Amino acid sequence: MADSETGTREAEAELRLTRVTALNHQDLVAVVTYLLARHPDTFPPMLDDALSSVSPKQGG
Repeated sequence: MADSETGTREAEAELRLTRVTALNHQDLVAVVTYLLARHPDTFPPMLDDALSSVSPKQGG
């Protein structure tokens, strides 16, 4: 992959992360629910994998 493509993908990923971290709890649940409904064959295993790779927040 060319450096410019890598830079573009990294910039797009940073923008997505910024948008996700700006969501409140209700909107974040809505996004996950939408993705589960929209991609029932592929998203649940990806979500499970992602959730197993992070620790739950303590007391939170």
